[in-house]
Amino acid sequence: MIKIAIYDRYLSTAGGGERYSCKMAEILSSVDGYAVELVTDLHCDLDSISQKLNLDLSKVSLKIFPYISDDYARRLTKEYDLFINTTYLSALSAHGKKNIYLCYFPTPFDVDFRFIHRFLLMFFRLPAIWLFKLAGRMTGGFTEIKIQEGIYEPKRFILRRGSWTNGRAVLEIGDGGGFAAGIKNPAQSLLDIMDIKVEAYPLEGDSQKSIFTYEAKILKGEKKTVKIPEAARVIITSDTFAPSDGGASADSRTLGAAIYNEGRANPFKKAMLKILGYIPLFLVTYPKNNEFLDSYNKIISISKYSDFWVKRYWNRQSTILFPPVDTKSFADGPDTVREKAILSVGRFFPEHHNKKQYELAATFIKMRERYPEDMKGYRLYLAGGVADRPEHIEYVEKIKKMAEGHPIEVMVNISFKELAGLFKKALIFWHAAGLGEDEQMHPEKFEHFGITTVEAMSAGCISVVINKGGQKEIIKDGIDGFFFEDLEELSKITLDIIKGGRDCGSIRKNAVRGCHRFSNDRFKEDLLLIIRDTLNSKRTG
Repeated sequence: MIKIAIYDRYLSTAGGGERYSCKMAEILSSVDGYAVELVTDLHCDLDSISQKLNLDLSKVSLKIFPYISDDYARRLTKEYDLFINTTYLSALSAHGKKNIYLCYFPTPFDVDFRFIHRFLLMFFRLPAIWLFKLAGRMTGGFTEIKIQEGIYEPKRFILRRGSWTNGRAVLEIGDGGGFAAGIKNPAQSLLDIMDIKVEAYPLEGDSQKSIFTYEAKILKGEKKTVKIPEAARVIITSDTFAPSDGGASADSRTLGAAIYNEGRANPFKKAMLKILGYIPLFLVTYPKNNEFLDSYNKIISISKYSDFWVKRYWNRQSTILFPPVDTKSFADGPDTVREKAILSVGRFFPEHHNKKQYELAATFIKMRERYPEDMKGYRLYLAGGVADRPEHIEYVEKIKKMAEGHPIEVMVNISFKELAGLFKKALIFWHAAGLGEDEQMHPEKFEHFGITTVEAMSAGCISVVINKGGQKEIIKDGIDGFFFEDLEELSKITLDIIKGGRDCGSIRKNAVRGCHRFSNDRFKEDLLLIIRDTLNSKRTG
């Protein structure tokens, strides 16, 4: 059995990159003789991810891997026959028998650094690395506890700080014995009384027979400590709540008890781990001269655009594997009824290759004001995922505030079925990532490929996209879609389509026909060739 790991740190966001990595997992897990694990460092539910991305991950296992140190990463990656790193902006060195690095774009690792980040990197990087190595030696490489599921921030837990669970946390406790779990109903909980249950099962023998059970009711702000006397698989369950139900939070997660590692440790070790919990991880993971790339046998880039910049920035060769697009699910049908709708799809975030939803909403409002008769009845749909991060949520709220009183719908974290429905009813598709940016100075801010553009084409939408980045590999201007250079041109082309000044019939037919070169079937064929070639190659890294 060939063991394959696909590492995606941002798996829980279920974005375009995650569909790429999960489609890899789906395809490879269907091959006889391949055992596939998706590896991530934040809690997520594979069933939920499968539904959001319309994929079958039933044969894929999940492993939680919070990056703690290079030694810890080495222990994780060396057990695999093939390790595939699909994490954006990752500088993780790989130590599998064979290793592949998927590069969405070779974005400079300091792209978002401010003065404080550069200052810390200059003066505190080496001390931070030394502290992490020392802590790794003190704890035996952080291997005494393995987190299987249910903890939102495993790194905090491993470093002896509290972390929320989702109501069911599963841990594997090693042979050290004496593990103690602190279980708390935090003050910010919405539950005045929280029921908890702790069960322990043997790691060997009859794994279904409980060897320890503890149940209690915990008041808000109270913490109980539960000792597990021997190596075991520990399941901690509790009542749950959603912070957003309280009306004062945008956090829509399901939260259970917060848990702590309160196992035996000398005061020095406890203090060391506490300190590590406050050290920014970028100080440890920031790469030196891109040496981490030497540990990979092959680099995969997702477009000609990314391949060009891999050569330019990294002086490396890459193999192009265009992203998989589920063209069949979005296919236009005979019963499709087009509405007066303009659609833009992309994750909501203010940094990196921001999708410019705010600018698109402002443009739509301006078009309605200038051309009220032509725009009568038209709606703008802005759809995409949003992570549970304050700056991302603030960006969404900023758009919603501007859109008040206008026929603009901001739809976040919708299901795959809802998204497919939007594509099928929209007349026009907009995409503006990179608008107003300098492609030579900041090529990372442009769309590296353009999955949603291909989805729009397969659905029969008329695509009007920016003439930059990976979009130029998808659209043939005036044949299966249209390019624009600025918002004024975007408005002009859109109005021409609305007024019937463009041959939308032939554009639509050409788009549906041309998008199949990026289909799931083509991706599967090309992926399997790359994987077999890599597994049969000699190690060069």
